[in-house]
Amino acid sequence: MCAVNVGERLARFVAETQRVPEDAILQAKRAVLDTLGVALAGSREESARAVVDWLRDQGGRPEAAVLGRALRLPAAGAALANGIAAHALDFDDVSLSMRGHPSAPLLPAVLALGEAAGSSGRDLLTAFVLGFEVEAKLGRAIGAPHYALGWHATSTLGTLGAAAAGARLLRLDAGRTQMALGIAASLASGLQQNFGSMTKPLHAGWAARGGVVAAQLAARGFSADAEAIEGPSGFLRAMSGGAEPDLTPFDALGEPLEIVSPGVGVKLYPCCYAVHRSLDAVLALRTAHGIEPGDVAEVRVEVSRGGLMPLRAEPPATGLEGKFSLEYCLAAALIDGGVSLSSFSDEAVRRPAVREMMAKVKVGEGAEAAAFPIGGYAAVRVVLRDGTEYGTRVDVPRGDPSRPLAWEELAAKFRDCAGGVLSAEATEGSLDLVRRLEELDSVGRLTEALSTAEKQSRR
Repeated sequence: MCAVNVGERLARFVAETQRVPEDAILQAKRAVLDTLGVALAGSREESARAVVDWLRDQGGRPEAAVLGRALRLPAAGAALANGIAAHALDFDDVSLSMRGHPSAPLLPAVLALGEAAGSSGRDLLTAFVLGFEVEAKLGRAIGAPHYALGWHATSTLGTLGAAAAGARLLRLDAGRTQMALGIAASLASGLQQNFGSMTKPLHAGWAARGGVVAAQLAARGFSADAEAIEGPSGFLRAMSGGAEPDLTPFDALGEPLEIVSPGVGVKLYPCCYAVHRSLDAVLALRTAHGIEPGDVAEVRVEVSRGGLMPLRAEPPATGLEGKFSLEYCLAAALIDGGVSLSSFSDEAVRRPAVREMMAKVKVGEGAEAAAFPIGGYAAVRVVLRDGTEYGTRVDVPRGDPSRPLAWEELAAKFRDCAGGVLSAEATEGSLDLVRRLEELDSVGRLTEALSTAEKQSRR
């Protein structure tokens, strides 16, 4: 039996923290803005549409808004719909500590519960920060063996983070918060084998839904085992293949808060984060040396040992698969001068010129190990037909916490993502609401702006 009751320690931290620092509130607002944008764009993806249609058929009490649609659902259903949308494009943020995507499961849960409970903007941001802390500390404890076994941390750890944040919004005491975490531990799931399919974004939505369900059940007195997290058959051991978990991260809850340090990584490209360093490198070479696609004879890529783990080795047949193909992403970047949302349509992936360029991209892992596929480096060398070679190495991609985007850069990404869903007026109004989110007396003011002012009539 574990000497430290991790569930109790996490629960007390979530329930009894009086106030989070303003620097954490700022970082949470940045994450909220980024995630809302990618969720709006993702709401038009086939996976999100299919689930919204299914949820609409289920009906239920209209407690919370579905982003980008004039539709309200029970809180758990809204969390599911918005969580899938937030992860549908793989354009959402990342956490090295968590070893996954922290905000896609977390924000939809707090939006839905916050709206249903009449929470303020500061309440939402505080819950977001505390849920993020739970996700990240669990990642520090078991992240490496957990990921190596094929689990998707965004879904598994995200379920517990969403439950913690939900418990905070529902003002549960430490005992019931511990029960919420225990319930969530048995709801957590998500397999890497489904990367590149619609089920990957379902992971984030199901985690958000699971967090809402766990918090709501705990609020009604539903119980879980007191050692569901750290017990001999509990979450930490089961999710790491029986390995002894590292419990030291739970000795430093909030010291510092993970959302502040190491912080949140924001994606500049709507594809797997393990590709971003290579994309930064090849685009830098293309710009610096005026490289034209027809001049390229070969592209040699070396990434950290372990850096190819989340990627597909097979040539992609669909846009979804293309997000996890390093060869495709680099080929598209060389041909088009960058990658954007339009790069990941089925038609874009199947272009003959892209397939020809993909064959020139040779990928391998070096001896230098990555802290995780989110960490590490990418060394890219482009060989031209005349024998000229240009190379560079990228260790830290733009958008990394150590190379953060300015607020206006985040706003530009939000406008680009929201532009196909909201009117220009609603887009700017939503931006203003997020900018002063901690001052809002009701989360509903924000969700209303994001859900009822559609650019045109949609299903």
